[in-house]
Amino acid sequence: MKPVKFKEFITANKLKVSELPKPLIDKIDIFWKLYELLDSIMDTDRQELIEQLQQLDYEILGDIEQQYEEQLENNDRFEQLIKSPLVTQAFKEKVKQKIRTDITIIKELVSMGRTRDLTREELESMGLKTKLGKNTQIGQNTLRRKTKWFYYYYDIIDNKSSNTLK
Repeated sequence: MKPVKFKEFITANKLKVSELPKPLIDKIDIFWKLYELLDSIMDTDRQELIEQLQQLDYEILGDIEQQYEEQLENNDRFEQLIKSPLVTQAFKEKVKQKIRTDITIIKELVSMGRTRDLTREELESMGLKTKLGKNTQIGQNTLRRKTKWFYYYYDIIDNKSSNTLK
């Protein structure tokens, strides 16, 4: 069997299994009980058990990442989780909703009508990671920098409706 993904993840993030929520601890205990059966089971049933263990491994890993996503250092595994054929479609959609990119942040601001006089601190607190310059292109929008009273403010300009930048 492949290495146990959630075990590697717990080790990499220095998490303690005893500090996880009780349902997750129970799920991990079930995983290890099934894992112990792997050596004593016949070859015909071994492949089915391996598939079930892999599925449970991905479920546990997803639960851990969901529980501690804000505090974890090594939580870049969402992309691999989404691509896995073992993970259910409902969980994949839930993970995709949690991932916020710069483009989705800008789209949220536009949909809320907040397109003028945004500070860099506001944008960064929302999770914007792109380094901001005078005219920063993000998706179909441009963040245009302007100066007011010795501070930088940004306006969101839709590139489709405005072809020229000042």
